[in-house]
This record gives sequence, C-alpha cells and structure tokens, in this order.
Amino acid sequence: MTDARRYGGQDAAQRVAERRARLLAAGLAVMGERGVAGATVRGVAEASGLAARYFYESFESIEALQLAVFDAIVAEAETRAVAALGTAPGDPVGRVRAVLAEMVDLYLDDPAKGRVALVDSVSSPMLGPRVLAESSRFAGMVAATASSGDPAAAADGLPVELRATAQFLIGGVAHTIGAVLRGDLPADREQLVEVMVGLFLAVRPDLVRR
Repeated sequence: MTDARRYGGQDAAQRVAERRARLLAAGLAVMGERGVAGATVRGVAEASGLAARYFYESFESIEALQLAVFDAIVAEAETRAVAALGTAPGDPVGRVRAVLAEMVDLYLDDPAKGRVALVDSVSSPMLGPRVLAESSRFAGMVAATASSGDPAAAADGLPVELRATAQFLIGGVAHTIGAVLRGDLPADREQLVEVMVGLFLAVRPDLVRR
C-alpha cells in the first residue's frame, strides 16, 4: 500500500508540499508583475503549471495566498537580518551597515519581493494590517538590539524614546527602499546603504553606539 501511494519517489504529503511551494513561487511572480490586487487564482495556477483545483488544496482564497507570500518574505527578511547581525563587524556602525545592506540586497535583487512587501502591501486590505504589525515587531527588534544587543529580547519595557526612534527608522527604511523600487528615487545600492546608515547615526547616535 505504501509503495502504491508514492509517485516519483514522493508520498502524498510531499506532493502537497511541493505544489504549495510552486504556488507560493508563482504567487510572488504574479504579484511582482501585476501587483497584489492583480493576482487571481487562475493566474497563479497558470503561472505554477498546476490545475486550478490544486490551489484550494493549500489556500482557501487568493487573499490567503497573498498573506502567505507576504509572510514568507518577512520571514526571509528577519532570518537574513539576524544572520547579518551575527556575522557583522564588532563595531556598532558596522553592524547597522551589515543589516541595512542585507535588507537592500533582499529587495533590490528581487524587486517582486520589494513590491509585495514594501509597495503594494500598504494599500492592500488584506496585507495592510499585517504591514503595521510587522513594522512594529521589527522596530521592537531594533530597539532591543540597541538596548541589549539581542534582537529577540522583549522591547515592551524599553524607554518610549528609544522605541519611537526605532519605529521611525524602520518606517523610513521601508519607504526609502520602496521609493527606489518605484523609480521615484534614482539611488544605487551603495548610495542607498550609506545614506540610510548616515540617517541612523544622525537621528539618534546612541541607537547604534550603546
């Protein structure tokens, strides 16, 4: 019975997971090209090479796929930021530069991710509330890192001034990278990273010198 349920060396659960991964990749591609609002079940299914019926095997609606794609980008951003922080030079400025450079690379190297996470999501009924929540969470990570060096530490008890500054900076980073992606700001990678590092220092020097 076990052998009969395997196709191409995969069991049923593995096949479902593979189809879900293909749909997520297709969803990102479609949203990157047509915008979040331009993604449809049919369009994503066609882009994935799967029959539309398989869409509902993993997602109950196109909005659920939008959210899953957004969450995958956010998870990648967090993983890359924490990794960059862990391998950055020991000086605080070097740590800030490493994290910001990683974020710039993430979104400029794959503009579809930037469009979904930083541009279209702001006006999306489904993704808008998640953007606000993730912005606050990332701001908490920045504040915690500035206070203790640990991005996973709780930020709730930190001074309001520090948390407000972190929130301001996170919003600024997102909007600035978004402006580059939209073509409103003709900055290259190095310019963008250096300007944002300078702004971190200018807004509140002790944020990176603790």
